Amino acid sequence: MQRLILVCALVVGLAACGPTPRQEQPELADLYERAPRGPLPDGVRPTAYTMDLEIDPRRSRFGGTVMIDVEFDQPAQGFWLHGQGLEIREVTVTSDNMQDETATWRDVLSSGVAWIHFPRRTGAGNVRVAIDYTAPFDANLTGLFKVDEQGNAYALAKSESIQARRFMPGFDEPRFKTPFDLTLTVPGTDTAIANTSIAIEEYLEEEGLKRISFKQTRPLPTYLLSLAVGPFDRLDGPSLSPNEVRDFSVPLTGYTRAGKSDEISYALTMTEPMVAFFEKELGVPYPYEKLDIIAAPQWPSGATELAAAITYRESRILYGPSSGPAMRRALLNIHSHEIAHMWFGDLVTPPWWDDLWLKEAFSSWATGIVLSEMEPEGGYELDAVADSISAMSLDSLRSARAVREPITLNEDIRNAYDSITYDKGLAVIAMVDSYFGAETFRPALGRYISRFEDSVADSPDFFEVIADETDEPDLTTAFRSFVEQSGLPLVSADLQCREGRTPEVLLSQSRYQPLGSPIEEGRRWTIPYCLVAASGDNRERVCTMMSEQTATLVLDQFETCPDWIMPNARGAGYWRFTLPDAQWALLAINFGSLEPGEAMTAVDSARAGFEAGELALPTLMAIANAAARHEERQVVNGAVRSYSALYRTVSGSAAAKAGMEAEIARVFGPRLEQARASERESDLILTSRLESFLARTGNDAALRSEFARAANAYVGLPVSGDVRGLTSDDFSTALAIGMQEGGEPFLNAMMASLSDIDDPTFEQAVAYAIGQNNDPELLPVIMDLSMSGQLGTRETYSIMSGQMRQSETMQDAWTWLQANYPEFVLRIPGQRPRSTPRLAGNLCSPKAEAELEDLFAEYGELAPGYERALAEARESIGLCVALEAERGDDIRSYFAGFAPSETAPDDSN
Repeated sequence: MQRLILVCALVVGLAACGPTPRQEQPELADLYERAPRGPLPDGVRPTAYTMDLEIDPRRSRFGGTVMIDVEFDQPAQGFWLHGQGLEIREVTVTSDNMQDETATWRDVLSSGVAWIHFPRRTGAGNVRVAIDYTAPFDANLTGLFKVDEQGNAYALAKSESIQARRFMPGFDEPRFKTPFDLTLTVPGTDTAIANTSIAIEEYLEEEGLKRISFKQTRPLPTYLLSLAVGPFDRLDGPSLSPNEVRDFSVPLTGYTRAGKSDEISYALTMTEPMVAFFEKELGVPYPYEKLDIIAAPQWPSGATELAAAITYRESRILYGPSSGPAMRRALLNIHSHEIAHMWFGDLVTPPWWDDLWLKEAFSSWATGIVLSEMEPEGGYELDAVADSISAMSLDSLRSARAVREPITLNEDIRNAYDSITYDKGLAVIAMVDSYFGAETFRPALGRYISRFEDSVADSPDFFEVIADETDEPDLTTAFRSFVEQSGLPLVSADLQCREGRTPEVLLSQSRYQPLGSPIEEGRRWTIPYCLVAASGDNRERVCTMMSEQTATLVLDQFETCPDWIMPNARGAGYWRFTLPDAQWALLAINFGSLEPGEAMTAVDSARAGFEAGELALPTLMAIANAAARHEERQVVNGAVRSYSALYRTVSGSAAAKAGMEAEIARVFGPRLEQARASERESDLILTSRLESFLARTGNDAALRSEFARAANAYVGLPVSGDVRGLTSDDFSTALAIGMQEGGEPFLNAMMASLSDIDDPTFEQAVAYAIGQNNDPELLPVIMDLSMSGQLGTRETYSIMSGQMRQSETMQDAWTWLQANYPEFVLRIPGQRPRSTPRLAGNLCSPKAEAELEDLFAEYGELAPGYERALAEARESIGLCVALEAERGDDIRSYFAGFAPSETAPDDSN
């Protein structure tokens, strides 16, 4: 027995001294069961990447080697990582017990989860993994894609959110922030752009190539990695000068496709004041050694905050001869948003996508703050209120997600990129900032950034820092109550004035529910609540922290009853409100006394009250008509939206439609004439907005003719006499009307003009205009064109979206989509299929809801992550059906009463 033990011990000892036994490969079925559907397992992390790739946009494929240093907390037989659509040629591993030994790559999940199996078990510590691979350039603006523009080929990498795995193997999650060493071999005449500046450049003359090594990056997640190769034009901007926060200058460079460099100069000029503002406010210097502004010939989103190499769809960042004032503001908005990301998202990164709001909401909020500083009279704070209101429509749905909501599946990640994250998140931040004061809240943000620099921080980290720095427990409580639960508060306010007693307002909170809503559960928020009460010229802001279902706000500032109350002071609160009918009437009478933000939220709350069945239509129209006369365009836009929301209900009735058109002319015509007489930028933008609204929804014959003639002239069709000039602000309206009036001949001329008009904003407007076709007989021609690829994958989606919004083509477009869905999803950008249920969101019948359900029961696997969009679209259809059943006749009857006599029904007077 002792001898047997001795022999066994000797065998074990020899095994320990010799090489670790080789392991058997796991079965694919076993790997599939064990594969992580969401975050990768803990205990394994990358510590460095070395990438050596050859990228030639003229070819169909690219490839090279990615070497990853990986740290293991425990012994392991392999590890999970990401890679999607990659052709793996070889994987080698080196560790304490392996030296350049061959490992095995296994593709496991279609979401890009893969397994690398080691030839033998490795111990805890570091392992170097080298992966040699090749892959095709993507054709649908996903991962590393190529585009051909004006005869030139470009390759660009769109990494966010989980698309880096499509062009490189790695740990494709934001929590893994790692330095990158990058070397690219590219055509000798092309420019290569990355996150850092060039360290070494070597020309390989015999091959006609050059090999470029870039400086090592600061720690970055894969979604911020920049790769761009092509014949870019370069424009050196003014370097960012040292200041009291930063002691070094930063080179600033713009890149465009060939021939467009002059048009990026405006963006470069506006960059330094934005950067300097954030540095001063946060007390943290710009974190990178250079800043590139890249105008991509095509890009699937408006822009992406690739670290130190911000990349934009060119139509969003170029400012050229045709650019109008609305384009200028849009450029400043998106540019300041992306600049803010250099701190919110790039320097401090959320570890997982459920905390996306920590970068997107803060960058959205910061946009209004910096632009208001740069242009104090620009009204950017009102744009923020408009964004807040835009989120409320989505947040009114039972299916709406919370700002911070668990994400357990890779397929669900892109669903977090919605108005809830961006606009509701912005609104909640602005509400907290307004209630507690900028002097309390904003300094804490800088300390939050400093604490987590080059690292990751989640919502608990953020709340902890803010609580410590502000010493305001209610601040974090209010934040969390809005961020961590879905839904929109409805605050009921009732002014009570009793003889001999101080006036008071009775408040109650509930969750807003429109007619037909399936919402059942209650909600309670901690609301940093402020209202305005006014008597004569005396106007007072009165606040309370409302944490219970009901509260009483005593108006100690008033000895007698106020004339009126406005239940959302400055429009800064993220809630809707309701009032007793008499107090709504007083608010309408005193509408001109409201601040612009208050006026905007009053219009929205009135419309919401009507859609909930609580407010009479004449009261809503009184509020909307008062808003139409307001000086600020953002308030007027609220009135426009109120009329537009009702248009669908009247469009099937000739008398009601004619009556609405007459009311639009009566209500908005005078405001248009006022705007035309003004040189204020805001009024120039309002002029374009109202002309479009009167021409299209109001069916103004003179304006439609004017736009159609201008569009015909622009695309080269013969026109007699003078025509109006068009800027980028007019392209969509003019071309859409040209399309509706001119039909197929105009379509052919517009398509032919694309070869002569090299203007990205015009090109984008062309796709929009095609989607505005209102001739059902032309729909087959349009769908063949959109599916041909002639206009691009983004445009295929936008054309279908437009046709699904036109009452004349909606049903035929829906029939086409049901019959051709598998082919359609192959021709749209890779991040779009999950959103396709929303294309049906404007349908309005139980039959359509059932058809939508059937479509995705059959084809849901072609659109991973579609469930969220399907729930929202079904609910939207149901709400439309309910509104039509409860209020459709009232709406049509109301507007029919304004119809001219030749279209009025017999019983009208």
